[in-house]
Amino acid sequence: MRNTIRAIGKVSFFVFVLVAPALAQSWLGTGAPPAATGPDYDVSVGYTYLTMAIPAAGHVNLYGLDVSGRVDFKPRWGAMVDSNYVRTPNVLGTKHDGYLLGFYGGPVFYPVDHGNTRTFVHVLAGVGIVDGAVPASDTEYHGWLGRFSYAVGGGVEHSVSGPFAVRVIGDYLRTAFFDSAGAVQPQNNFRVTTSFVFRLK
Repeated sequence: MRNTIRAIGKVSFFVFVLVAPALAQSWLGTGAPPAATGPDYDVSVGYTYLTMAIPAAGHVNLYGLDVSGRVDFKPRWGAMVDSNYVRTPNVLGTKHDGYLLGFYGGPVFYPVDHGNTRTFVHVLAGVGIVDGAVPASDTEYHGWLGRFSYAVGGGVEHSVSGPFAVRVIGDYLRTAFFDSAGAVQPQNNFRVTTSFVFRLK
């Protein structure tokens, strides 16, 4: 019996010697280990208003949908992909409908971040597909054209609750379309988008 007690005492002491340092490390540590960090992601869906210039003809107002995704690599820098579709049922009285379908991507910079609100600027490039019509003296020119396009602008984002936020963006959007002679001309457009944002991380 005495030998059994000695054996149990030796085993207990041996286990204590092995386990005590490990327990001391977890209990005496100075705080939790730092959490893993990585990029922040969000997606947004919104409403877009666009004023599109038809070369040598005038301006057309278009309305539609915008869908975008954004990833923030650093507190001040991120990247954005954006797509929008806007249309009108009547281009300058020609009875033709028109639309602009765009796909863009590029960097985002956040100059100001104050509490729940931050401002940003971006430069996006991609392709813009324009369908429209140009009034002519005797006839109408109707068709579509896909060309390189870019957008330069910025906006404000405000956190509402939890992962949800509201974002307002204003852009100068450069596209191209035909004039009344059938030549390709640049278009200077202005775009305003209001979106609901859902942050994934």
